[in-house]
Amino acid sequence: MNYLAFDLGAESGRTVLGRLENRRLELEILHRFPNRSVLLPDGLHWDTPYLFSEIKDSLSIYRKKYGRELAGVSCDSWGVDFALLDKNDGLLIFLPEPGLC
Repeated sequence: MNYLAFDLGAESGRTVLGRLENRRLELEILHRFPNRSVLLPDGLHWDTPYLFSEIKDSLSIYRKKYGRELAGVSCDSWGVDFALLDKNDGLLIFLPEPGLC
């Protein structure tokens, strides 16, 4: 069974494949990418469209290498970052850790 994890850090992101085989977990880094901030009038913000693009690229990399079978996906970022979505799951705002802006 294959699982993908997207780890979004302050300076970079990566996509890690976790594979369960014979009751052992094997990890493989599939993709790394920078996490570039954008300066807006109210401060620094994560470039969420860019990060979403890198996540989609990671899924394409996975599909080309391993096909379609994928048991699960997760995304991890700093514990105090969050995004607000509208009723159609559109991005309203993304707030980084207080004090970074």
